Amino acid sequence: MQKFFTIGKLLTLGFWILPLLALLGVFAPPWDYRLLAIAFVVFLAHLGELVFVHGKLRAAGRAETSDIVMVILVGLFHWVPILRQR
Repeated sequence: MQKFFTIGKLLTLGFWILPLLALLGVFAPPWDYRLLAIAFVVFLAHLGELVFVHGKLRAAGRAETSDIVMVILVGLFHWVPILRQR
């Protein structure tokens, strides 16, 4: 199960490369806006996820800045293993 979360983290981090490339103008006009829109929706979803999970992370002693950034970047692939260890 740990491999699943590691692969999920890597794939999600790889996803965030696409919007960065779109900001640099690598993609043609219809795709760059679509990638940025998808990235914005994923970012909002992860922020909402952080709202619900922050208290549980604080109770587990893992509410540092690095954990908050990782939840915003990779979402449940970061916090589910932490809460399962508890």
